[in-house]
Amino acid sequence: MRTGDLITACSLFDQSISIETNPHCLFQAALCYRKSERLNDALSLLKRLEEQGDTNPPALLLRADIFSAIDRHHHALPLYQALAGIEDAQIQYSAALGLFQCSDIEASLQLATALSEGGDNALSHQARLLKGRCLAAAQRYDEARQTFSEVEAAPALKKAARYRTARLDLHLGHFAAAETALKNLLKIDEPPRGAQETLLQTLVHSGQTDLALNMVQAATDKGCDLSWLRHGTELLSELDAPEPLQLLTSRWDAAPRPDIFRELCSRLLEADDLSQATALLADYANAFGEDTHWQWVRIRLLEKEEAYEEVLQLHNADPFSSMEIVCHAYFALGRYEQAFETAQRLCRSAPGDQYFIALLATALRCLDDPRQAALIDPKLLFTRDRLLESRPDGGTDLPFWMAAQGAIAQHHSMKSAPPTQSVVGGIQTPGNLLVQTQELALLKLKTLLNETAQDFFDNALFPDLAEPHPLRLFRPKDITMHASWAIQGRAGTYHHSHVHSKGWYSGTCYIEVPESIEDGDKAGHLILGEPPFRTKHALPPIATIRPTVGKMVLFPSYYWHSTRPYSGGGQRQVVAFDFGLENRFV
Repeated sequence: MRTGDLITACSLFDQSISIETNPHCLFQAALCYRKSERLNDALSLLKRLEEQGDTNPPALLLRADIFSAIDRHHHALPLYQALAGIEDAQIQYSAALGLFQCSDIEASLQLATALSEGGDNALSHQARLLKGRCLAAAQRYDEARQTFSEVEAAPALKKAARYRTARLDLHLGHFAAAETALKNLLKIDEPPRGAQETLLQTLVHSGQTDLALNMVQAATDKGCDLSWLRHGTELLSELDAPEPLQLLTSRWDAAPRPDIFRELCSRLLEADDLSQATALLADYANAFGEDTHWQWVRIRLLEKEEAYEEVLQLHNADPFSSMEIVCHAYFALGRYEQAFETAQRLCRSAPGDQYFIALLATALRCLDDPRQAALIDPKLLFTRDRLLESRPDGGTDLPFWMAAQGAIAQHHSMKSAPPTQSVVGGIQTPGNLLVQTQELALLKLKTLLNETAQDFFDNALFPDLAEPHPLRLFRPKDITMHASWAIQGRAGTYHHSHVHSKGWYSGTCYIEVPESIEDGDKAGHLILGEPPFRTKHALPPIATIRPTVGKMVLFPSYYWHSTRPYSGGGQRQVVAFDFGLENRFV
């Protein structure tokens, strides 16, 4: 482990860990598995430690960090809360960072503020840096900037504060300031991790796609982690590069790694390139064996091939393999009771996960279970036909929507749809549109959307819902519009059915609608309730909504939603958004 040879270390632990009882050895093995992304194996060892009565803070912290890494925040949160009460400043700082990752911004801010006042030492400045990030998440941007400026101490922390200030500028659409700061950071020795990726995002969000493309093509391995590779690959795809997967394939060819394998295979499967994915799967097995990463890809490949019985066979051999894919297989085979039981397990493993709630609602619908009504109640859906009321003098609101169309056009810089998103045949704005924009029409649109949504959230039927209802159970303390983007489409454009995994409520507002979209055949309409996977018995939509200029729609983020392609002239422009927990980008 000390030399970084995790493959050999894991292999040695595998040979002896089943009979090991020494707490120190079990903890070191769990650390090794964690670093190797064998998270279930790490959690199993930590569970053994807990059963032996060994619940020391480092073991609790490692367990919490693993839960957080796999988005099981409701399991991580109580562990971080317990760690926050331990009289150890370093443990408390780790707990504050964990609370931030779990989106308990208020608790993290309180703890970070207390630690930042603990004297002029490295830990207090580390806590001050975290405090600034909490303030930014709470949209207290001026206070965040001031707090970052107060970070002194070690040069590494000063660099980190400059980096976070640059991310704040990017988040707010201050592109020139962010670009200058990041370029300066990249000139120094050992720039902050993520600086190169954030500069790439800055160039993309500001519409400098040629410079961004040059940056991707000129990049070396230095500073190019998996997150940077993902952003670079997205850019190549959206700019119609001839070989959009070249970053991942060249990295795999140069130095094969499990994380690169999974990412590359995911992209191939998204593109329905099953032959290349199959070949890569064989190459991986030759290099690393049929381990958990191999199984992760194999089970997804089987689903693409509609080999549902084989999916279940592979699952029986490895019960931890991709339970959501297993759930899909049960739906396709018409085994709805087992789909329901699997969806329940998934919801227990990650409470609040919008995709898993959608699976549960789908299973209830397939079973014709009356409990489905609580999850798909029409009262949970909100529509307003005219977001901007007609002028008192009888004038039209058309000039406003035309101004919004022109403003949105300034943010479109791509040629194709992002491959990891739901839109097919259209283009999507990068970044967080309604936070980064400076255009008056879009700022007014943001205000209208926020006011209308908050009025619905304050006056809807949420108090009447049962306490276990996900909309009540996972309602954020402070509901914020944390993400927004625009999509432009023409004839043939459509959206695959999907949910918004990071939202609580999601919505759309129609800015421009072609005349060819009418009531008749549902072409171009918003479709709610059709799942993206096969069910043995087709499910009808729970609602279809015809778009009209100025219409706003709100729905729970766990609702499957898609659009039908349309034909004819004209373009369709929408602004989509998510309401939920605070945005933690900074």
